[in-house]
Amino acid sequence: MTRISVVVPVYNCEEYLEQCIKSVLNQTIKDLEIICIDDGSIDSSLRILQKFAAEDSRVVLLQQENQGAGIARNRGMRIAQGKYLAFLDADDYYFDNSALEAMYDACENFNVLLCASRKIRRVKSNEQTDNLEIFPIETINRIVNYKDFQSDYFYTTYIFQREMLIENEIFFPDYRRYQDPPFLVRASYTAETFVVLDNCLYCYRMPDVITRFNMQKAVDLLKGVMDNLIFAQKHRLDILFHNTVDRLEYEYSSIIFESISSNDLEILKLLMRINQIVCDVYNTPDYIIKPLRRILFSQERYEQELLSKIKKEKQIALYGAGELTKAFLCYLSSKNIDISKHISKIIVSDLRIRESHLNGVPILSLQEFLRGEPVFVLVTTGKKIADDIVSNLIKNRFSNYDVIDDVFGDILLYSELRKNRSQ
Repeated sequence: MTRISVVVPVYNCEEYLEQCIKSVLNQTIKDLEIICIDDGSIDSSLRILQKFAAEDSRVVLLQQENQGAGIARNRGMRIAQGKYLAFLDADDYYFDNSALEAMYDACENFNVLLCASRKIRRVKSNEQTDNLEIFPIETINRIVNYKDFQSDYFYTTYIFQREMLIENEIFFPDYRRYQDPPFLVRASYTAETFVVLDNCLYCYRMPDVITRFNMQKAVDLLKGVMDNLIFAQKHRLDILFHNTVDRLEYEYSSIIFESISSNDLEILKLLMRINQIVCDVYNTPDYIIKPLRRILFSQERYEQELLSKIKKEKQIALYGAGELTKAFLCYLSSKNIDISKHISKIIVSDLRIRESHLNGVPILSLQEFLRGEPVFVLVTTGKKIADDIVSNLIKNRFSNYDVIDDVFGDILLYSELRKNRSQ
């Protein structure tokens, strides 16, 4: 009997494919199959797969024209013979050779339909690695209720009972991006519970370039986001809803903005529909989600007003010493603003770990700042932190401040990221 089927969609992964396949064949559980779906590769991936299939009967090879990873996975799911399914991308690999066997045993012993690995290993382009903990330590070897976590990422760190997926028609949507979160959410919600093991099954290669989306990929991303928002709204999954909105506003806002052109009506319509869902759930009729706000945002006008304000003030203080403040100082320099003349100090809330200066500007605590000569304060942090800072300023009866627009802040951070990666 085949206990686990590992489904591997393959598209132009010749550099990493051999390591990927061997990491499955080297698993201590031997009653498995590897279903490799070549998705129209034009490099030597197909030849590598044919070699493995000829040498080991557990390697099942399917071929199709390029249709995307989701369609390829669905095809593998349908023909799989294993009691449980696992999913592996062809440029990644399994780290712990005993992980699949331990996860299979856990599903059988705990009588659950899903098992998750608590950690995922990440490999950067320079081969540096780290482990990301997905679940807290108190979940180890315990049955976890999905509603307590409402996870939507890292589906490759799970194994799933195949019968549950097929009977409930849980497949990957036909999207080129963001097809994984809707799949994991539906599978986990249907299973209701799962068990977590303290192992590290999966090793994920982190890309060293900024992900670039074309218009269709951006559309598919928004469709996947909307799928999860609607599902969360319907089933009252508040954590999932909030996390998905956060992903849209902070993880994908720049990607969507970079992908859109003036005539992309489909993206605009999807953003409007998503915005309405968010307004309905949060009961905030005037709220505008960040990707939509960024499209409507007039950067040129905002920059003119901001630079005029800085030049008008004799000196100003920046509140925050993080990446956004650093990006803002670089921006001022690019606009020929003399930082030593216009920026007198940088304020931080916590002085326990800090440098004494940033770009030559002294760093002070809020209390140190309040004891000195009052100057205009510009809060240069992300919106979540900025809200706390503003509350603290108001509490200290300080009113001469403004907060950098979070959309403009995103633009600065994204520009710095692109500049650094191009160097």
